[in-house]
Amino acid sequence: MIDKMSSIDLGVLYEVLFSPTALIKTYEDRHRDSNSRGLDRLNGPAFGPSSIAQLQIASRKCLDGSYKFTPYLESLKLKDRLSPPRMISIPTVRDRIVLTQLNRFLKFAFKEEAQLRLASEYVREVSEELRVLDPVTSWTAGLDVRRFYDSINRDRIAKLMRARLKDSAACSLILRAVATPTVPRTYKRRDMAKYRMETGVPQGLSISNSLAAIYMHEIDAPMRSLGVKYFRFVDDVLLVGSKEDTAKAAKSFAARARARGLSVHNIGSAKGHHLPLSNQFSYLGYEFRMPLVTVRESTIERLLIALAAKITDFKYNKARTLARKPYLTEETLRNAFLDEFDERISGAISGNRRYGWIAYFSQISDESILHKVDSAIKKMLLRSDELKTHASVVKRFARSFFEIRFKPKGGYVRNYDEFKTVAQKLDFLVFRGEIGPAVALTEEQINERFDAYRDRQLSEMLADEAVIY
Repeated sequence: MIDKMSSIDLGVLYEVLFSPTALIKTYEDRHRDSNSRGLDRLNGPAFGPSSIAQLQIASRKCLDGSYKFTPYLESLKLKDRLSPPRMISIPTVRDRIVLTQLNRFLKFAFKEEAQLRLASEYVREVSEELRVLDPVTSWTAGLDVRRFYDSINRDRIAKLMRARLKDSAACSLILRAVATPTVPRTYKRRDMAKYRMETGVPQGLSISNSLAAIYMHEIDAPMRSLGVKYFRFVDDVLLVGSKEDTAKAAKSFAARARARGLSVHNIGSAKGHHLPLSNQFSYLGYEFRMPLVTVRESTIERLLIALAAKITDFKYNKARTLARKPYLTEETLRNAFLDEFDERISGAISGNRRYGWIAYFSQISDESILHKVDSAIKKMLLRSDELKTHASVVKRFARSFFEIRFKPKGGYVRNYDEFKTVAQKLDFLVFRGEIGPAVALTEEQINERFDAYRDRQLSEMLADEAVIY
């Protein structure tokens, strides 16, 4: 329960976040260049001409409590041949802007409950913890919640929201976002009822992880008092301790989850284990074969698929990009692509935090897999007539692993914190093809463009991490 002053603060915050000015700025900073398309088939650039008018209307409706979301577009993601597809909900650009602001509001209103740590922080902590333990006397228990997002009880979410936010416009907007159905592109409006779900939180929305964290918060505190090391990232749980303590803690977690409408995969199944630390197990994309710490083969495959997709996108969208950015030449576009490609390999630093696939897996002890990845990337580039001459000079995962661990600020890894002056930021934006060399911008505009571009690059690196597990 929050006091009256905090309630006033939340009301003021909501009005500020959903003002026309704030919505338009969020579009410019976060969604202007997005290629994601919702049910209306508009991406960020296509939404631009109508953005001011649409967001002014959206602001008014968010503030008076009448805003309604367009049904989310269904996107089915396969993990492997044995698992059912995961349904991702894709909002329209307008709704994505509103959801971005709504997530900012949630993180303020639920400061303790909605705090989300990066998966990379968890695995780093896990790796450090396991390396100092006796692999014979120490045990681990791995638990995974079945269909986690689909099973979240909406009545319980509503109760948690109303306890903190009362019957406010913010509370109404959050619950409406959760209840909005996800539909295939070919759906018929008359069939809408069959796509409405009574349980679950749509996956893929900016508020999804925050709501999940709030939902699970009341489980975490008691679990940490059971005499075991307790790690939970979304629906993946790892317990470390003695054989007896980890067994008891696993039963306790399953019971607490069951009380909230969730179920846990059985111990002994593909997604649940209880084993001595000396036995092989996986957690968040890492594979632990103590003392060897490595990466799952499927994770390597997904990385290579993602990098191959970037090369394909460059090849087939080159003409469209040159038409949209006439200040670029084929050479400057290629140089910008290669610089971005290098950054996806080496990772980046911002705010003294390390980002990227290699930063995530910086705790492995099996460096041989990095040389295999570098070899595969070189072969990809050699198959491209336009990029093959650069195959031997692109950055390498093997070196990036060393640099990001021991010399993160040595120059090999992109460090966004080193861009201090407006001139440095402008030169970088021009080199990356984000603005033309002759464009006239104020210092404030340059800083805003740089911050928005940097945040977009870092969010893509976090997206790389999101598919790891």
